[in-house]
Amino acid sequence: MTYCRPELFAERTEEEKKRGRRIFVILLVSSILLTLILSGLLVYVSRVTYDVTIQIDNCEAPYKTREKTVDGALKEAGFWPGDLDIIKPGPNTRLRDGMRIQVKQVFIVKEEIEESTDFKTVEEEDRTMKKGEKKTVQEGKQGKDLLLCRVTYTSGKETDREELSRKTLVKPTDQIIHVGVIETIDGFAYTRKETFQATAYTGGGRTASGTRARVGEIAVDPRVIPLGTTVYVEGFGERRAEDTGGAIKGHIIDIYMSSKGECRRWGRRNVTVYLP
Repeated sequence: MTYCRPELFAERTEEEKKRGRRIFVILLVSSILLTLILSGLLVYVSRVTYDVTIQIDNCEAPYKTREKTVDGALKEAGFWPGDLDIIKPGPNTRLRDGMRIQVKQVFIVKEEIEESTDFKTVEEEDRTMKKGEKKTVQEGKQGKDLLLCRVTYTSGKETDREELSRKTLVKPTDQIIHVGVIETIDGFAYTRKETFQATAYTGGGRTASGTRARVGEIAVDPRVIPLGTTVYVEGFGERRAEDTGGAIKGHIIDIYMSSKGECRRWGRRNVTVYLP
């Protein structure tokens, strides 16, 4: 004979009721979600995590992100790129696993700097010194300028410099060197030599300098060879400029000779004249 315990039956009945209600709720929610998905009102998107490496200038570190683009990953990591920063790959590039994101920070600043300026070396002829001799008569000194520059730094290193303005603080002092120019020919010291056309004359009388016309003097254009200057004439030796003439213009000299025959034999020739 089987005895039935009503209280146990009642408990099982209540538990079954709770389980049935839970199943009903799950089925109801599933049905609603399925209806929304099929009607296009709900789209479920699974977000992928990317393992990337972020390098900013010379520092780099691994980073996990669910962002889709390079720009999104950088901002999520707390770095907001500047307008001039160089980003590789580009900010709008879609992420992929294992990607390396490189950022070079670019800064432009204005800087004032002092800059030394070189002096010039000036050589001057010295007619008291022999050719080949040199003597420094004034030491050169550097000057100093103040520059305003626009300087570009990329990853902490200077990559461009543009001069905006320059102001002279100290002018440089030229170095002055005297250079000897004296040479000699037959003991006559000269500093230069030039080609002249030479004619000849004779007949005595007085020169433009008031001296007696004689062998050893020449007629010149005073604008080219000043009167009273002693020169060395090729083939004749030293001659003194004492006379002038209406036809003696420019690089022409008239050499006094002892006779008309000698003058005719000479005629007109080019000669080298050595000048002091």
